[in-house]
Amino acid sequence: MNINTAKTDSYGFHKSSPAEKNDDGFDSEQKVFKSFSRNLQFDDESFAPVNKISRLGSIAPGCSHQIVNQTIPERKVSHWVTTDSAEVMNVARVSEKFTAEEVAQHFRNTIENLIHTLRYNVIEKERCRGDQRDELIGIFIDFILYQEGLVHDRCFTVESSPDKYVAGKTISLGRVEEIESFLTTIFTEGAAAESKRDLRGLCYSLVDMLVDYLNKKKNLSDDVTPYIGYSNHKFTYQQLMKDIFPFFETLFASRGLFSELGIIFDFAVKFRQTIIDSGDDDYRGRNLLTIALRENKSDLREFFNRDVMDVIFLRRCDGIVDTLFDHCSLPNDNGVDLANRPNLKFGEELEYDLKDDCSLRYGDHLNIFLSRLSEKKFTDQRTDGERRERYGFNSTFTVIPFYDSRRWFEINCTPYHSDDQLAELSFEKVIEVTDSMRNEGFIDYSSGHKHVDAMSATQGDTGVLLAMESEIQRNPFLLRAFGNNDRIVQQDEAKWYKTFADYNPDTKPFAVKRLNRIIDRYNKRIEENHTEKTSHKASTDSEKKDRLDQFAHFYSQLVHMTTIQMGLGPIGNYCMEKYMAMSLLHITGAEKVKKLSTLEFRFFRCPKTVQEIKLINQFLQAWFGYLHQCRKDKIPLQPVPEDIKSCKDYTAVEVQLKTIDYLRKLGLNPKDYRCFWGEVRDLP
Repeated sequence: MNINTAKTDSYGFHKSSPAEKNDDGFDSEQKVFKSFSRNLQFDDESFAPVNKISRLGSIAPGCSHQIVNQTIPERKVSHWVTTDSAEVMNVARVSEKFTAEEVAQHFRNTIENLIHTLRYNVIEKERCRGDQRDELIGIFIDFILYQEGLVHDRCFTVESSPDKYVAGKTISLGRVEEIESFLTTIFTEGAAAESKRDLRGLCYSLVDMLVDYLNKKKNLSDDVTPYIGYSNHKFTYQQLMKDIFPFFETLFASRGLFSELGIIFDFAVKFRQTIIDSGDDDYRGRNLLTIALRENKSDLREFFNRDVMDVIFLRRCDGIVDTLFDHCSLPNDNGVDLANRPNLKFGEELEYDLKDDCSLRYGDHLNIFLSRLSEKKFTDQRTDGERRERYGFNSTFTVIPFYDSRRWFEINCTPYHSDDQLAELSFEKVIEVTDSMRNEGFIDYSSGHKHVDAMSATQGDTGVLLAMESEIQRNPFLLRAFGNNDRIVQQDEAKWYKTFADYNPDTKPFAVKRLNRIIDRYNKRIEENHTEKTSHKASTDSEKKDRLDQFAHFYSQLVHMTTIQMGLGPIGNYCMEKYMAMSLLHITGAEKVKKLSTLEFRFFRCPKTVQEIKLINQFLQAWFGYLHQCRKDKIPLQPVPEDIKSCKDYTAVEVQLKTIDYLRKLGLNPKDYRCFWGEVRDLP
């Protein structure tokens, strides 16, 4: 079908109701003055009528929050109003325009009055988090004002600085009253819906407030036909509304901006019927947007990439490229200081398949491994308070054996450098034990995941991560060159160790295009010689890690698209985002992915010998040395061909010849690596 590339009008929320600039030339005789005063009547024993809510400059008696004294330009005292409680308040006649600070305080009063009147018990971030009303109301108000052009775009965090307001912007009285009507409606409807739950009293979450407000502000009707699954579960528009913010947070964690929630909201309501129709009982309880992207009805993934991911990527791209040059001066000489070559710190994940046809029960593999390991003089090196067992000759280097689900037996280890003799001796003994178990038919080789400490590999230079991505995405044949040939070709496991070349056809072009755009911007900066800033060596390790984290999150979410990979295939539906040839997710952390500040390479097979471990370490050491050299020499990065072939589409001869050339480029002897590439073969 034809793809509609037109952007929805609602991407810029403020366009529908723009804030007005102060106009000193405005004819004062044309100004319209209105009173915001109203008599306030609240009965603690029953709900007060919603139309009795206070206006600007007043607050309900009995509320704990007191209005902040403030000076309002153009305000003139006109009369006094006496409430039922005999409290006397000064109420002003005001001009038709108000500053952001004035309206923010007024909206806070209005919201607190609604909370008090409707008897909300809790205002929370999400269910079961506890009352956080002051902070969350502040975020909610800023979100409202952002859409009126009064607040700068930012994340959903508490912001008290006056700099958050856009200078010189005001909002009209008519618009204030219109927004008040939205607030009154969503809080009243929320209370009515919540009262039916009979839980712990009325509560309203920021997650729901934000989306309810957008829905009411855009005056969207529930015109969706609910979808009823085979178990009679009904998928509805209301469920979709509640799934929007959780999906947004999954995609961007704490880094999502006000504007970006709006983009996802627009997509969700634009395709609301398609998303509802994608409901699947097998995934009940999962996010409707994730389910819909997995089902991909009506080419929904392609629309999502165009209408959401491309838009957000383009907004962020140039700023991310700028960070590749911040605090990083590229030298003019071509020499390389050998003492400053990266000294990588490694970590192993030795992983073995559990054999289904053996006589062992679950748990026996671990007992046999530990028994035989103790015969090699390994002892438990746990300290007080540690729950997981770890074994070694001493506490300097230890291994941790465990089950990865019920399918794999895995062994992790202490991080180490390639010249660590104790690590080498320990691996020898571990492999002797696993070989004995493999020979008896208890386990078999699976994958070998190599971790590399991100700081040791990049030396804090984020540009090295981009150079690495350029290399791996342009050379997908490497996935078959290091021992996983049969798994990839015969068992279609390119899904597990994939590069962009192995992505689904509706996703691959977007990933390649976005990486190439970053590369293009990077190369232009190189040409312009933007190297005037101080060396990154002057930065602290914490600052370096923050930059690595920032780039890794941007790249993982918007280029790798790791989070939405959950919706792109049948394998590992709940943690599909991990399965990349090279993953950055351990730098940032993610659902089911621990934050370790490491790079994870998943395309190496489980090493059969200590020599293979050393060869992989040597390859990575040479690879990162090459990347650093290219960075120092200001060599432009090469883009990824749009028609890049999947690793499965190379012939065995092509893989071998290209691998040999690549190893020579890194200064390595291809004959040393024949134990890997020599196993590459064609399979029907």
